[in-house]
Amino acid sequence: MSMFSEVFRVSDARIESLLGLSEPARSLQSIFEAAEKNPGLDVEDAASLIAWAREPERREEIHAAAQRVRERLAPRTVEFVIPVYLTSFCQNECLYCGYRHSNALAERVRLSLDEFSRELDLILSWGHRQIELVLSEDPEFGPQVLARYVELTRQKLDRLGGGVVGLCSPVYEREDYVRLRAAGLEWVVEWQETYHQPHFDRWHVMGSPKRDFEFRLDLWDRVIAAGIRKIALGALLGLYDWRYDALATIEHGNYLRRAYSLEPHALGIPRLKPARGVLASQKPSRFTVSDDHYRLILSLYHLAFPRSRLFFNTRENYEMNISMVAAGDLFTVDCDTFPGGYLRRDTPGQFSTHGFPDRREVVRVLAARGLASLYLESETPLAAAEPPAQALPPDTLKWLEEHAQIRAGLEDWQAILAGFTLHRGEDSTERQAALAALHMTMHFFKTFVIEHCRREETALFPAFPQDPDVTPQLQVFRTAHERLGIDLDKFERQMASYQLSGDPSVLLTVGQRIIRELAEHLAAEEGLAKKQSFVLGPPSVVR
Repeated sequence: MSMFSEVFRVSDARIESLLGLSEPARSLQSIFEAAEKNPGLDVEDAASLIAWAREPERREEIHAAAQRVRERLAPRTVEFVIPVYLTSFCQNECLYCGYRHSNALAERVRLSLDEFSRELDLILSWGHRQIELVLSEDPEFGPQVLARYVELTRQKLDRLGGGVVGLCSPVYEREDYVRLRAAGLEWVVEWQETYHQPHFDRWHVMGSPKRDFEFRLDLWDRVIAAGIRKIALGALLGLYDWRYDALATIEHGNYLRRAYSLEPHALGIPRLKPARGVLASQKPSRFTVSDDHYRLILSLYHLAFPRSRLFFNTRENYEMNISMVAAGDLFTVDCDTFPGGYLRRDTPGQFSTHGFPDRREVVRVLAARGLASLYLESETPLAAAEPPAQALPPDTLKWLEEHAQIRAGLEDWQAILAGFTLHRGEDSTERQAALAALHMTMHFFKTFVIEHCRREETALFPAFPQDPDVTPQLQVFRTAHERLGIDLDKFERQMASYQLSGDPSVLLTVGQRIIRELAEHLAAEEGLAKKQSFVLGPPSVVR
């Protein structure tokens, strides 16, 4: 049997041609009738709906039709699912991801089996019974190691009366999925990211294991061959033209229908969101998906796969999710995207997420709409034993000494920049000496200073009072830490430019701004600490 990558070579050109559809090929009514009579959409009808949706009133008709088909064919339930991250180490350079290999701001943690067991016990005590294990491309966390975590999850769920184990991981070979299935794995989640190969290659840097486009396309053929028939596919919306990726996702799901007589277990609907230390995710681009287009994509998926679950997640705000979730969908309410994050709290994860109401409140809202909640049981007494956020009392003297070291580093950096002139660089020996000094300075800021920022966020900041006067300032400080990591990368790029051109003007501008802003940041942190009569301690400590 052909693999999907072979089929997609033909489908790709067809999808590209449909993007330029100026007029719908069929009437709305005929498309709706076909979708209700023989549930599903082909890509041509989906493209016609996109063309119809240019008119706002037609777009509302599409949303209504999707809701109508969904209500008729899907069970009156919503399934809760919670992601549990196992590792943040990664070999890949995905330019949109907070865990990319070169991201100096990413904290790296790999959960031992005991650490994972403790976090899982807490999550199960909240009532969750559908666990999605998530991991990056960690060379020390392959399928053999992962199988032990799957098996432990399966055992704990079975002791509580049952549950479901899902997985979002690097893509593996068929025999690896056979091993994981034997350990207790029931369904697999994986996004193609973007189905458009030229942009897939641009987002995934050469040398990343993930860069193998066709190996990723053929994932579901291998998973199904391994005996796992519950699969969740989709695209990360915002990496390329949303119309192309939505149509390609529908084409991929239709291939599974034709080749294996199965409906996708779930469809992913993630939109690209800001990630710490990732410049490419910070600003809107021409591929940014608006709320109106996002809602249209969800309605297209509901019509194309009315029995499949859309995977609502905390990348989106609660109001958006609760307004669009329908019968039969998946819903995440508790979400931390950092290994061990449910125990540690307040740790920056893979990407930004939104806070949601208490899980019991969400259950009540769904019940008011006539939707039962699955895989969320009553909480157990263990929940009362949930450890509070452990913020160790900061070592006041050490904290201030580190600030003094950083200020000294800023003075060194300023002195190096002061030696530059617009005409300097004629002498390549001088240029190389200046660059060598700057490289040493950058090493200090990208290691010692970035690690200092991490320790502040995990030990110092949680010890401040969480009140309306302080919390916004702490968020400003966190944002400044993230900005610093991005700025250091930018400065290093200007160093490379200076090495070629000999013109330090931009290098000077960028460097002086970073120095000024970091000095102001240090003063603001110390000012807040002093204002709260906290951390600075007795006057003798303040130098």
